[in-house]
Amino acid sequence: MKKSLCGKRIVWAFGLFLLSLGLLRAAEETGGGGSGIDLSAGAVDAGSLQGSPEEMEHLQKVLEEQGIAAVQAQNPGIKLSGYVEASYTNNLVNAPSFNQTPIILATPAISGVPSPTPVHAYPFMPLRFTTDGIPGGAFNFNQLKVALEKALTDENKWQAGFRTDLILGQDAALGEPDAVEGNGTFNNTGVGFNTSGIFLEQAYVQFKMPVGDKSIEFHFGQYASPIGLEVMERPANFNFSYGILFNNYEPFTMVGGAAYYKINDSWTVRVGFTNGGWNVSRSGYPYYGMVNNMINSSDSFVFWNMWDYVSKDKLFLNTFGYAVAPNGVNPPGFGTRPLPGYAGAYDFGGDIEPSPYNDNGLFMEFNDFGTWIPKWVKDQKLEFAYELVGGFSNAAVLPAGLPQLGASTLSANSVFPVAGLPPGGYNGSTSFMGFAIYQIYKFNKVFSMAWREQFDHTNFNEIFSAYLYPADIWDVTVDWRFDLADNFMIRIENRMDYGKGFLTYYYPAEGVVPTSGNGIAALSSGPFWFFALDVVYSY
Repeated sequence: MKKSLCGKRIVWAFGLFLLSLGLLRAAEETGGGGSGIDLSAGAVDAGSLQGSPEEMEHLQKVLEEQGIAAVQAQNPGIKLSGYVEASYTNNLVNAPSFNQTPIILATPAISGVPSPTPVHAYPFMPLRFTTDGIPGGAFNFNQLKVALEKALTDENKWQAGFRTDLILGQDAALGEPDAVEGNGTFNNTGVGFNTSGIFLEQAYVQFKMPVGDKSIEFHFGQYASPIGLEVMERPANFNFSYGILFNNYEPFTMVGGAAYYKINDSWTVRVGFTNGGWNVSRSGYPYYGMVNNMINSSDSFVFWNMWDYVSKDKLFLNTFGYAVAPNGVNPPGFGTRPLPGYAGAYDFGGDIEPSPYNDNGLFMEFNDFGTWIPKWVKDQKLEFAYELVGGFSNAAVLPAGLPQLGASTLSANSVFPVAGLPPGGYNGSTSFMGFAIYQIYKFNKVFSMAWREQFDHTNFNEIFSAYLYPADIWDVTVDWRFDLADNFMIRIENRMDYGKGFLTYYYPAEGVVPTSGNGIAALSSGPFWFFALDVVYSY
């Protein structure tokens, strides 16, 4: 407890220091403002010059001959961009250390033990992205983002380019920062240690095909998922930590093709056809690094469609879309990978854990998100954002091991049905839904705040990875943001999560089947508090 309070004091003390710097910086911005003429190198460009096209061309030629203006190539070169991000995070949860594991009173209705029994158990937050759910406090190197792009121009002609996005750091392990077993294996055991990873978020070829006075843009390869408001790049999100919608319901990356068509200035339609694997190259059960994009001997593919709307004043943006997989998707958690005798997935990397129990069945997900800046707020300082998500899976899984617990235990856990369950598990249907709302207020050029409120609901059978169901989960988050210099940002975050079984205690050790019970000692609903200090430099 003293360590947790110490970490909390460090975060808040640093926050007060940043607030002082922010006020000084804001005063400098206000005092330095004026109506003087901007004579910087970028103040005058070809777009600011007035005249006919012939006059513009002649003037540009004169400037180039005099060495005042650089010659612009018709085809832009390769652009390099990215950022570096580090943080200090603290989860106010008992943190295991070497030979010192928290002692939890195992609950009979949850664990299957005959009576309340003290056991050594490991805390785990399966609904959080794993780097956001590590117990205790420590410094983190979250992400080094490196992006290379040969962009397409606005010209309506045949043209091609590419884009690659590489992320290195703890987040790059996609939820397995400290428990990667190694190559040639299909799961992680918790016995290995890896403080970093390499994640190729995007790598695709892009080209444009003219269609009359418009054009269609195509992407082929691996690209960031179009589903969801939040993205893998933490600095691009309103809040530092990933939300429970992004982590549990939405893919991070997909592999396949996509087409973009801009109907007019307000509407754009996007369609895509990808493999059935989310966050991995293919779907199916991996065996020593190889997968065949099949679930239960049936090909697995996903079709998605998104409609983007932008208002004329650019103050309201909305995207509505859906994803359809006739034979199911795999992963994320639509059916987990439990060991024999376990009531749930016994893994500490549930974000990308696949499942041999996944079976064929229609999967659909609907998504709507957007942002709105009210006109009636002075200087457009206030912004709202929202997201709705929902869907169903007809191949959800009741993990193996639950039938042996008996009807009373199943009823206590709200598992349905409680009778007639096969020992190897149960295939059925399930549905899920969630929503999120955001409020962002910019006090000045330096200081802003962002609030986030989220809710997740899952019905019977398995939909969350490494989780017992059904359940309702809430998340409330607030961030204080300081833009102290060009390309330099610092955020302080305070987050609270609450809901049935948000924290799960496993015992005795991962990969070791207990002599009695099912490996789950107890569940806790919270609330659970999270504090973070985030530092980002972009380039």
